[in-house]
Formats: sequence, structure tokens, C-alpha cells
Amino acid sequence: MRAKVIFLIMLMFSAIAVAVPVKMVMPFERTLDNGNEVFLGTIGPGQTMEIRIEPMVTAGGIYGNGGQYDIAEAADLPAGWSSTPSALYGKPLQVKITADKDAPEGEYKSTINVVDEKNGEQLGNVTFFAKINVTWDVLGMDVTPPQATTGPEQPTEFMITITNKGSASDTYTVSATGVKRWEFVKSIYVPARSSRTIFYEITGYEEETYTPTIGVVSVSSQNIHAEKNVSITVRSDLLGDFKATNHGVLLFPVFEAPIYALAGIIAAVLGSIGF
Repeated sequence: MRAKVIFLIMLMFSAIAVAVPVKMVMPFERTLDNGNEVFLGTIGPGQTMEIRIEPMVTAGGIYGNGGQYDIAEAADLPAGWSSTPSALYGKPLQVKITADKDAPEGEYKSTINVVDEKNGEQLGNVTFFAKINVTWDVLGMDVTPPQATTGPEQPTEFMITITNKGSASDTYTVSATGVKRWEFVKSIYVPARSSRTIFYEITGYEEETYTPTIGVVSVSSQNIHAEKNVSITVRSDLLGDFKATNHGVLLFPVFEAPIYALAGIIAAVLGSIGF
């Protein structure tokens, strides 16, 4: 029994000794050795961090010229978190770690194991420790114009810029409240650390001033959200109809298009002098 324990200990240390460093290629490039610790970045609650590892190595192994790691997986996850291991023999080995949808802000740790199945190529197994920061402030948005005038049943078009400040790509839904009979929802995918712009329309059916709220919500967690208030004046007077051509789409025959284009220009000039 004692000899067996000693053998297992020696085998364990042997595996550690021959472990060949691996190259992580996402979320950034870094060579990682057994026992290393690495900070992967910042994500929001419910978002998913992707870790990609190059399976091929050019050193160590049976003949000293490298080989291929077979699978990578996450372990020792925080409570409420989940993960998806890489595909067996994947190229690259891609591990996904998903935070709890209600994860409090702070730093979290997990273990990533990169495995040479059954040590078949004698590469050893590489285990490194991943740190991930969670914050609820990973979303920014901007809306223009802040106010507009249009005609009844004519859409007002807003330009919405969504900024993903975190290290995890995500999909967001855009919607508006505060306008009767308007339930239009639009989706947009925004890669990590980037911005995307979409156009979103709101239509008022009655003559009045609306103050809708345009909201952006992550599909990963309702806790990741932002909103902006805008103002829409709906009226059917001639100047209002002219201004509508600058903020929406009027339905008219093709031969009338130049007339409406001129109307838009007139409205812009009148608006600039205070009408």
C-alpha cells in the first residue's frame, strides 16, 4: 500500500515536471505554464467569457517535438456560475465561463485544466488559475436626436449607439415605453470592447407631445441595462408635416418625392430661425 502511494506521488510530480506550456489566444495572447495565474478581464453579471487555447505545442512530448492537447475545461467555479468545456480535439480548445446573472461586483477565480488525455502524448496537464472581474457598469448608450417633431402615424428615427465596455461579447435588445400602441423591439450584437450603432423608430398616432424612454437591455442579464428619455411632438400642421420629412418616412408617390425633399429643406431653414 505504501509503495503504491509513493508511486502515485512520483507519477503526479512527473506529470507536473513534463507539462508543456500552452498558448492562450483569446481573450488575448499569453503563454501559460502549469500553476500560472492570469487576469482575463471584466464582464457583467450573466455574461460569458470565452477562453481559447491553441492545442498544438512544439516542445516536450514522447519525441521531444511537441504534440496536441486534447481538451480544456473549467473547474472550481464560484457559486451560481457555469461553464462549457471545449470540444474534444477542438482547434482551438474553447472554454466558456458564464457568470451568475445576479453576481455581485467583485473579483472571482476559477481553474482551467488543459489535458493531454491519458497523458497519451506525454505532454502532462497544464492547470492555470483565471481571475475575472464582475461589474454591472459594462454598458453605455447614446441617443440622437434628443427631440423631434413629426406628423401623426409618421415614424421618428433615432440613432442609438451602444457601447460594450466589458471583455465579453453580448446581444442587446432595444425597445421604448411611453408611447401608446408601440411595442417594437430590435436586437443588436456588440463584440467585446466595441460600439455599434442602429436606427430605431417610434411612431405616435395622436397629436400630442410624447416623452418615451428608450431602453437597452442585455440578453445575458436584466441587471445590465441603460436608458435615455427623448421627446416627440406629433402635430398635423403644415410646418409639422414638413419637419416630419427630416425624422421619418412619409408615404407618397415617386413623382412627389422632390416636393417632399424641398419641404424638408424649408422646415430645416424655418427651424433654424425659430419657427
